[in-house]
Amino acid sequence: MKEKKKELLGALKKRLDGNDVVENQVIKLALKKLDGARDDGWGVYYSKSGRRLVAAKKTIEGAYAVKDETQEICDNAFWGCAYLRSVAMPATVTRIGDEAFARCLSLESVCVPSSVEEMGKNPFVGLDSKVVNCQSAAFTIDAKILYNADRTRLISCMTDASMIIVPKTVTTIGSLAFTRRSKLKKVQLPDGLDRIGRDAFSDCGALEEIVIPASVMTIDPYAFASCDRLRKVTFLGTPKRLARTAFSDCDNLLSVIVPDGEQKAFRKLLHVTEDSDMLVLGNEQ
Repeated sequence: MKEKKKELLGALKKRLDGNDVVENQVIKLALKKLDGARDDGWGVYYSKSGRRLVAAKKTIEGAYAVKDETQEICDNAFWGCAYLRSVAMPATVTRIGDEAFARCLSLESVCVPSSVEEMGKNPFVGLDSKVVNCQSAAFTIDAKILYNADRTRLISCMTDASMIIVPKTVTTIGSLAFTRRSKLKKVQLPDGLDRIGRDAFSDCGALEEIVIPASVMTIDPYAFASCDRLRKVTFLGTPKRLARTAFSDCDNLLSVIVPDGEQKAFRKLLHVTEDSDMLVLGNEQ
């Protein structure tokens, strides 16, 4: 058991260091929310009213049952609880927050009750679909991907498949939806897609190429950040809002194909200078 813990802890800390801004922000937010919160005796903290599960100690192990009358699992509540194996939620829970179960490396089972009406940014980062049992009619899991009920919002990719075809119904790829899916090489985005959220494909280390449909109007910050093997991006149209950090730290991205006559606009959007290593080219055809 001791060796297993060391292995899990090593995996959890693999990307962490003292300068990791994201991790530090998570910790600070948790500490802020803990002000006035009460420990239930298992290392899990609830708001004074008991209606919000605020945070859990990273050392929590085994199975955990959320207290009756809890209405919200807060943002990052179980983030990084590497030894947690299962979570049962009461039928009073209506919201599951951003990254609520992210990096729960040992999690084998979490049941989303029928009462859940809202989910934040990918609550299940890094989890496999077999771990999540969704009983809420407000959401659906199909082909190991979590969507809202009408499948217009893609919330969480819960598979390590190398190829994903996003359904035509999807208009929004949510923040963090595909983040850290290290085996994802190709993804086909549908015509009709309108928005790619913050960090949607960040840290997809195997992703090699992406075609952005003309329908996409917004690409949020860090949407494709740190995709180490991303070499080529093809835009079939010109988004109204394209964050300059959308392709941050994509060191091998040297070719950005854009519609004819739009090179100047894209250079401005991406803050690419004439002498930059990133090439912004006209349509190849």
